[in-house]
Amino acid sequence: MAGKGDKTASKGKHSATKGEKAAKEEKKKAPRSAAVDAGDFPRGGSNGLTPLEFREVSRQAEREVLFSDGVTGGGSAGKKKRRGADDGSEKKAPKKTKKKPAGNDGESTSADVDDGSLLDDDRLCPVQVLSFKRLTKGALVLGCISAIRDLELLVSLPNGLVGVVPITSISTELTALVEKAAASAEESDDEDNDDAMDVDSDERADDPLDLKLRFFVGQYVKCVVSELSDAHSAQATKQKKGKNYSRIELTLMPEEINDRFDRDDMCEGLIVTASVKSVEDRGYVLNTGISSDRVAAFLPTGDAQAWLERWMPHATELRVGQLVEAVVTKITDDHRSLRLTINPAVVAQATAKDTFKTMASVQPGQLVPATVLKVWDRGLSLRFMGFYDCSASLSGLGLAGARDASDIKKKYDLGDIVNVRVLYVSLTTAAKTVIVSTQPHVLALQPRPALTGFELPLAARLATGNEPASEPADSDITKRAPADAGLWPIPYGTVLDDCVVLNSVGNIGVVLQIPGTESVHAFATAANLVEEDTDAPLLQKHAGLFHIGSSHRARVIGYDALDATVRVSLRPSVVDQQFLTVNDVLPGMVVSGTVKRLKENGAEI
Repeated sequence: MAGKGDKTASKGKHSATKGEKAAKEEKKKAPRSAAVDAGDFPRGGSNGLTPLEFREVSRQAEREVLFSDGVTGGGSAGKKKRRGADDGSEKKAPKKTKKKPAGNDGESTSADVDDGSLLDDDRLCPVQVLSFKRLTKGALVLGCISAIRDLELLVSLPNGLVGVVPITSISTELTALVEKAAASAEESDDEDNDDAMDVDSDERADDPLDLKLRFFVGQYVKCVVSELSDAHSAQATKQKKGKNYSRIELTLMPEEINDRFDRDDMCEGLIVTASVKSVEDRGYVLNTGISSDRVAAFLPTGDAQAWLERWMPHATELRVGQLVEAVVTKITDDHRSLRLTINPAVVAQATAKDTFKTMASVQPGQLVPATVLKVWDRGLSLRFMGFYDCSASLSGLGLAGARDASDIKKKYDLGDIVNVRVLYVSLTTAAKTVIVSTQPHVLALQPRPALTGFELPLAARLATGNEPASEPADSDITKRAPADAGLWPIPYGTVLDDCVVLNSVGNIGVVLQIPGTESVHAFATAANLVEEDTDAPLLQKHAGLFHIGSSHRARVIGYDALDATVRVSLRPSVVDQQFLTVNDVLPGMVVSGTVKRLKENGAEI
């Protein structure tokens, strides 16, 4: 019996051994989780994540904190909403589902391919094209002064938009001067007013309220959108004349521009907007308008002199209330004192030395290196400072004639690090928007691109900084030129022959190549292709009257400074018109006219 029991026990022991071996085999075959790989009691603890997963989670957490700007709260939900919206860019399939492309018209379908992205498409910033409808009140935008009037400035904005800056929305110091002048005018009697009317034009140079003494056409300025007025308020006028009178009102006040700027993000290389508060013996005390605590800013006289010689050679010093874009060159440890410079060469190349801790500190005009994350048919998705997403449209890239992503990739490819300058920042909505530009003249903060050969002498000086020898500044041509003539690479009203269509932008218009120049392109809207009484044509790339490669005569009717795009009209009535402005009429010309009214002392023609 004992032997039989031993045999049974031996058999059970053998079975148990076989069971343990089988369990061990199954355990070897089963995939080990990250937590098991990390060990039950690892030194220092374990989070159960691989290094790649840990880095991704950490980056996402930092982005959620950084994209919260204190205006709209957290940015996670806003980012999802933004990325889910289609704002003029292509929506591609996720990275893991690769499909074949279906076309190259800038509109993606379910057959689009995604073989050129560093991130999944739903995590990329869509390509944004700025328009009046997409502007938001409180947004920051970089502009270029296109005209200086008595009581306001006209500012050219991206994508052909134009804003207005009242004289009381420039700086607190200038507003104080305006109020003081208004009070003095009320106190003066009629006799004093008559004497004021007889003031010689030379004495106008001492007028403290003359905006031409504080600004120049082509000057870059940071602006805040303060008011948006659409055409509904003037519906009757719109129906009568068929024009859109939408108005964009801007403010240049440093207090408004730097309102949300975090003082902890102040660093060397930062471009800040400031106004001249007072003129001292060795320089200027500037007002930065940075909130929280008062920040004293000083601009040495020598650093201001280079700016005056380049942009305002007839001025000897800056004036109180004058606005400048200055670079921080020195900062105290407590961030209470700044030393600035406005030397054009330094400002054009300045980049912030530190990464911004909050998105609220991102402002237009700042030059930053950005990484290309995606090449779309209509532009680029980029990221700068490791966290902040932005986009550049075809006009911002200087590639208005690009037909698809393959044309863009000839200049910009996936993973490239390129210098971009911020044009537009909107933090007032959940979908935060940053638009940038790589246009050479914008990167260099030059008012306009290289010489075209068409410009007036005044425009040539603005582009090169040298007074042209071929035409003196007080010549008859310069005197007859409009106020903003210096900004235009091709004068208003110039007739251009043999303009070739490079691309059609949907049914919006066509892009044309101007013969003899590569620095600017021309754009004609669909309404300016045919006469008013003719239906707008259906634009196609390879068919129709305005197909790619077709040649046309055009006439210059506008200019977009930031996009380096000349607006033209192809209407025969406009191209063949003898006089487009009063500046085209010269003494001694023989003209024909129609008598409109007879008067006692003459006739109105």
